[in-house]
Amino acid sequence: MSHATTTTPGWTFLSNHAHVLLLIAADPGTKLRDVADRVGITERAVQRIVADLEEAKYIERERVGRRNHYRVHPELPLRHPIEAHTEVGALLELVLRKSDPAPKGKSGSSEPSVRRRSKARP
Repeated sequence: MSHATTTTPGWTFLSNHAHVLLLIAADPGTKLRDVADRVGITERAVQRIVADLEEAKYIERERVGRRNHYRVHPELPLRHPIEAHTEVGALLELVLRKSDPAPKGKSGSSEPSVRRRSKARP
């Protein structure tokens, strides 16, 4: 049983195309079989998605020995008119960034600089 099958809810905010692109961006030498397992779709479906992404110039494939390596073009816009003002790189950065320790606030502490409203006391 694949990992994706056991943890994927009935619907997700991102499409299979986005999932495939994210996994390729995170590991340009990944095997499509592994991508299929992680996304929870067939390897053939991943191959079709990769072909779509290549045709639209979002990725380039380079053969290295017996393996494919991919290069993502983060400067291209997202495709839907609602988010077309945003580059693919912004999505990749948002989803793939490592969870860093809390950013330092103005005081130099590790607390965020945004203050939250405290509940009023009775």
